[in-house]
Amino acid sequence: MNLRAINIQALRKPNMVFLGPILGGGVLLAATLVLMPNRWQIADAIRRGTFSPPPAAIPLPPPGIAQLMQRFSEGRRLASPDLHRLMAASSATGSASTLSAIADALAKNGAPVATDRVSYDIMAAGRPDVALTFLESRPDRAAPALWRLRFDLHRKTGDMAGAADLLRSAVMTPGNAPPQDLAEAAYALATPELLITAAEHGAIPPLSQAQSLDLASWANTAQRYDLISRIDRAGTPGWRADNPWLAMTLAQRSGDTGSALRYAALLPSGRDAARESIVMASGNPQGIRQYLLAQASARGADRPAIAQRLLEKGFRPDAIALLRQQSAQEAGDGGASARMLYLMGPRPTGEDLDWLRSRASADSRWLAAYIEREQPAKVLAFVESRPAADSSDMLVQRIALANAARDRVAAARALDGLLDGRPLTARQLKAAATATVPADRAGHYALALARARIAAGQGEPSDRLSLAWDGWDRGNAEEAVGYLQGYLRDRPDDRAALRLMADAQAKLKGEVAARPWLERLLAITPPSIDRADLLNRLGRTADAMALVEMLRRVSPGDRRLDIMLSRLLIASGDPGRARKVLRP
Repeated sequence: MNLRAINIQALRKPNMVFLGPILGGGVLLAATLVLMPNRWQIADAIRRGTFSPPPAAIPLPPPGIAQLMQRFSEGRRLASPDLHRLMAASSATGSASTLSAIADALAKNGAPVATDRVSYDIMAAGRPDVALTFLESRPDRAAPALWRLRFDLHRKTGDMAGAADLLRSAVMTPGNAPPQDLAEAAYALATPELLITAAEHGAIPPLSQAQSLDLASWANTAQRYDLISRIDRAGTPGWRADNPWLAMTLAQRSGDTGSALRYAALLPSGRDAARESIVMASGNPQGIRQYLLAQASARGADRPAIAQRLLEKGFRPDAIALLRQQSAQEAGDGGASARMLYLMGPRPTGEDLDWLRSRASADSRWLAAYIEREQPAKVLAFVESRPAADSSDMLVQRIALANAARDRVAAARALDGLLDGRPLTARQLKAAATATVPADRAGHYALALARARIAAGQGEPSDRLSLAWDGWDRGNAEEAVGYLQGYLRDRPDDRAALRLMADAQAKLKGEVAARPWLERLLAITPPSIDRADLLNRLGRTADAMALVEMLRRVSPGDRRLDIMLSRLLIASGDPGRARKVLRP
C-alpha cells in the first residue's frame, strides 16, 4: 500500500502536545519516540485508508482574459490555447501592436496564426483601420494572397490614394497580386486602363479577346482613344470581330476610312447607312463624290435626292448632270427637271444652255425652259427657225422675245403673222398689243389690232371709233357709219361721234339723213359756237344769230364769235352789217 495516501491527520491524537523545536536534541528525539504510532494505530490507519479514500482536489478555474492580458503584458510565457483566447478576445478592443505581439507569441510557440484570418476578425469587429495597421505590421504583408485584403482595407478606411498607389505598384511588378484581384481592383477604382499597364509589364497574362473588347468599349466611352493601340498590343486586335460597330466607330474616329468601311461590312444590319455615314464624314471630297455617283448608278436610285446631296457637298456640275439623266425621262415639268433648272439658275453655263437647246429641239415642252434662260436675240432666232414658228402661241412668244431683244422688225414680222385673220384668244390679243413695232407702222398695227379684237368679240368702244375715223379718212363713209353705229350704242352722248355720224350720213344720203343725228347732237350741246353752227346747219339761222349775239356779250373779245356772226349775216342777206362786225 502506498503510504503517501494515508491521512496524516488521522494519526494525530487530540491530547498530543507538539513540542516543537524548543526542546533540545534529546528532548526532540524522546518526543519523536513518544509520538510515533504503534502497530495498531498503523493498521487502523491502513484500514481507513483502504475503505475511506480522501476527497478529490477541486480544480482551479482558468485565468480570465484580464489575467491573461496582465501576464502577457508582464512578459510571462502563455500557452498557445491561452494566446488563442487572448487573440480572439482582443480582436474587438486590442490595438494593432498588441494583436501583432500575440501573433508573434503564437509563432514562437509553434502555432502561428493566419494573418488574413486575424485581419478579417478585426475588420468584422468594425475596425478596418486597426486591421490595416495590423496587416501592415506583419512580415507577410506583401504576400500576393494578402494583396486583395490590403487593397480592400485601404478602401474601407477611406484611403483611396493608398489603394491607388497599391494598385499602381502591383500592375508594374509581376507576382505582386493575383491577376483576378488586379482586374477587380482596377474596375473598382474606375481605372481599367491600369489593366493595360499590367499586361504590358507581365503582371497579368496578355489581355483576352473579351478583356480587349471591354477595355476598348470603356476607352471609347471615356474618349481615351489613345489607349486603343496599347490594347491591341497588350491583347489582341481580334476584339473588333466581336463588335464591328465599335471597331468601325474607332476607325472612323482615327481617320482610317478604309478600315471603317471594312468593319461596316461586318455589321449585322444597317450596313449601307453606316457605310454612307463613314464616307460622308471622311472629309475626302473625291471619295464622297465617287460614292454618291456610285449610289446614283444603282438601279432604282433616288437620283433627285442624290443630286441634292451632291449639291450640298459642293459638286454642282455633277448634281446637274445627274438631274439631266433623270430629266431625260420626264416631260420637262417633273420634279427632277424643276430641281435641275433651279440649280442651273437664270444664267446657266454654255454647256447647260447647249443641253437645254438640244432638249428644246427634240421636245417642245423644254422650249419654255430654254427661252427663259437663253439671251433673247439668240433664242428668238432659234424660235423663228422652228417648224411651229408660225403657230399663234409661238408668234406670241416671238413678240415677247423681239421686245426683249429690242428688235422692232422681228416684232412686226410676228405681229403680221398673228394678225393674218386667224381667230385669236383674249390672251393672244393682249400679247399682240404689247408688240413694239417701227414707229411709221404703229398706226397701221393699231387699226389691225382693233379689227382683230372686234372680230374676236373683245373689241372696245374706242376700237370702233378709231376704225370709223379711219374709214372716213379713207373716204369710206359706209364703213364709218357701220363702226359708229356700234360705238354710239355704247357711247350715245359722244358729240364728236354724233357729228361724224351726221357727216357720214349726209355724204351717203344727204342732209335729210343727217338731220336726226344733228338733232341728237344739238340736244346735248351747250351754248357755244358749236351749238350755233348746229342751229345754222339745221336751218335755224335766226336762233343761231341770237345765240352768237349773246355769246359776244359774254365774251366781247372773242374774234371767233365775230367771224361766226358775220357769216350768219351774210347767209341771211345782210352783208353790210357783216362788214361792220368784222371792222377792227
